[in-house]
Amino acid sequence: NYPEFLENSLKDSFGHKFEKNLVSLNSEANLFIRINLIKGTVDHVINSLRDEGIELEPIPRFKNSFKVTKNRKKIDRSKVYLSGQIEIQDISSQAIVNFINPKQNTKILDFCAGGGGKTLSMASFTLGKAKFFAHDTNSSKLPNLQMRCRRAGFKVQMLSPTKIKERKSQFDLVVVDVPCSGTGVWKRNPGSKWVLTENYLYSLILNQKKILKEAAKYVKKDGALAYITCSVLKTENHDQIESFLSADKNFSFGADTFIPPLEGGDGFYASLINKIN
Repeated sequence: NYPEFLENSLKDSFGHKFEKNLVSLNSEANLFIRINLIKGTVDHVINSLRDEGIELEPIPRFKNSFKVTKNRKKIDRSKVYLSGQIEIQDISSQAIVNFINPKQNTKILDFCAGGGGKTLSMASFTLGKAKFFAHDTNSSKLPNLQMRCRRAGFKVQMLSPTKIKERKSQFDLVVVDVPCSGTGVWKRNPGSKWVLTENYLYSLILNQKKILKEAAKYVKKDGALAYITCSVLKTENHDQIESFLSADKNFSFGADTFIPPLEGGDGFYASLINKIN
């Protein structure tokens, strides 16, 4: 139940767990929440949601994250959601932010901000004690991000295509969650797999290279660039980083992580590369 042209790539990504991961991608997506530590506490959130008939299950190794096991459809109408004490966010996406490990008292740019999920998560991670900036070529997404940040209790500065060009080499951390094939989120968007073609995948890969090169311009010396996809394909992940590093000697490889869908959430990849010159 996948495009035939991807078979070898998927087998290369999943190895001996190929079939198990494909079965996972054909299952229903779980609903996860993250407590916004700027506003909420674990005990208050659990008790408030329980009073509204919403039940949670703790996630191993995640202190402030839960899987919703009962009355999922009530979450976005709950008191703690409407007051900004919790956010809906896939557990793998949360794990990626933990991997990135954003620091307090730094300047952080979300380069392909979109709806702002990564910005919101990084703000909670740092207790709001960093300076956050957001940019997206689709500016229509940014007003909604501004509203979500206000609800979550922190400020974010929006950078237009003109304004961002004045910010080169200024950020301690630049996060670039690039447009991708979405092969890691098929359980959430099952129809998207049949839209994917070899030509479209090729165009995505070219665009990722372009975006990665552009985002790198805004990292300061001794800063870091975090490259993220919700793809499981090495051509969009490891191969992109390898290609970038071979072309730009101002950066060096730091670390990367691959989270397969078999672990319960979406499939994600992230790499941290450091600016050394």
